[in-house]
Amino acid sequence: MEKKELNLLFASVFALVFLMGFTSAAITLSPSVTSLSQTSGSFNLTVSSNDNETINLDILSVIDGSGKTILFALSPNQVIIDSVSNPSSVVAVDYVVESGFNFEFAKTNSAVISASGSISGEATKNINFESSGFCEYENKGNLKTTIRDIKVTAGFGEDDEWYIFDSIEVEVRIENNGNEDIDNVVIEWGLYNTQSKEWTIEVDEEDDFDLREDDEETITITFKLDDKLDEDLEDLEKGTYILYVRATGEIADGTYEGDNTCSSDSESASLVLEKDFVVISNIKVPELVQCNSEVTVSADVWNIGSKDQNDVYVNVYNKELGFDQDVKIGDIDSFDNSDLNFVLKLPEDISEKKYYLTLTVYDEDDDVYENGNDDKAIFTVPLNVQGGCFSARASITAVLESGGEAGKLMVVKATITNTGTKTSTYSLNVAGYAGWATSATIDKPSLTLSPGQSENVMLNLEVKKDALGGNLFNIEIVSGNQLIVTQPVQVDITKRKWGITGNLFSGDNKYIWGIGLLNLVLIILIIIIAIRIARK
Repeated sequence: MEKKELNLLFASVFALVFLMGFTSAAITLSPSVTSLSQTSGSFNLTVSSNDNETINLDILSVIDGSGKTILFALSPNQVIIDSVSNPSSVVAVDYVVESGFNFEFAKTNSAVISASGSISGEATKNINFESSGFCEYENKGNLKTTIRDIKVTAGFGEDDEWYIFDSIEVEVRIENNGNEDIDNVVIEWGLYNTQSKEWTIEVDEEDDFDLREDDEETITITFKLDDKLDEDLEDLEKGTYILYVRATGEIADGTYEGDNTCSSDSESASLVLEKDFVVISNIKVPELVQCNSEVTVSADVWNIGSKDQNDVYVNVYNKELGFDQDVKIGDIDSFDNSDLNFVLKLPEDISEKKYYLTLTVYDEDDDVYENGNDDKAIFTVPLNVQGGCFSARASITAVLESGGEAGKLMVVKATITNTGTKTSTYSLNVAGYAGWATSATIDKPSLTLSPGQSENVMLNLEVKKDALGGNLFNIEIVSGNQLIVTQPVQVDITKRKWGITGNLFSGDNKYIWGIGLLNLVLIILIIIIAIRIARK
């Protein structure tokens, strides 16, 4: 029994060694160049194997988007390898690049060499063609393009580390260092994803301009990493993205007059992707809102993390407006979004100014979402409030205290009452009296009253001599630079009475004075008669 088991063990070891020997045969392909030029050329390919076998070789043609080709020829296309006397063989490879073949920028064109051995099986080797620069023309005009500054103007990222929905601003300087003017300089730019080998933002064009000799121009490029990119958000990967910028123009005169010239620059940044992060974007509010109105606010709530999120909600808060509300959003899949909509009722007794709503995004555990830099998912929304506001209220009653004759002082007592809900300071003014009075003064031009409190003020008006009949004037109340009350007041003015008796002969007094005058006349007559009798 033991002998049988020992024989089985030896057989297994022999089989394993046999298989290892069989599978260890391998083809090695070693080109004499590391890359191929974009023009026709040739190179040598060394083919080797560690076993005795026949190897067939082939290289497929390369075709661009318009059908132009690169053709290859191998000489020979079959080699016989003897591991002892001839372990390797050299093959000559010629290639012809058809005129007009498009070596697209940021696209890799490769020659794929395939080898099939009679023992080793198949093997392949890729040789890349030289990559194209972002410029399509030589820089005969000696332009210089420089990316001077990249900054995140809105969002959670930094200058060289970006998050989805960041807004990015790029400053680019173009200098003409040549001896000739450059006309129709066009700035083109794009954002390239080194992971997917695709343009996250396809090459775009800015406005053109002319650039004189020894002159320079600075332009600003802005973009946002949102759902309007040329790549879908779910296709974006964590890693390096390259911003390419080029300036292309036409040389105005000189040796290269009419030729195009181009220079370019590039900067890289990394895109950060979180597992759990929800943000708010595309917030929409009216430009101006009025007090005592309903304001509709809408936005998109995006899950920009790699994990699905459940029971998301947003808290909307502003202390001054008395608003504190949770808005349910619900479940959001990774790289998907849901709508945020809520209506805010504005009070009528607030000041006209800019207010800021705070929008905070919470997860199912009532925790605020945070990214890896400890930035919280908190956003602010400006509300510019103008019109319809009554930060203070008041009422006015007025009565004639004294006066009422032309040419004399008139005194009116006004009672000011705070009818609002807050302590307010009022400034008082008299207007609309110029037609019948020369001046008006107030003994208390400013008042501060608590809700429901009243206070009397005295108004002195110098009535014109020719004033007569019913006349109007206005008592105005201003609070916080806003006219809140205009109260019209009517007064009756009579003619001024002249003479030393004044009004003694007016009204019922005239009868009394008539009787007195009659008695005075009788007394005088009696005295005269008495004197005459005495003389006789």
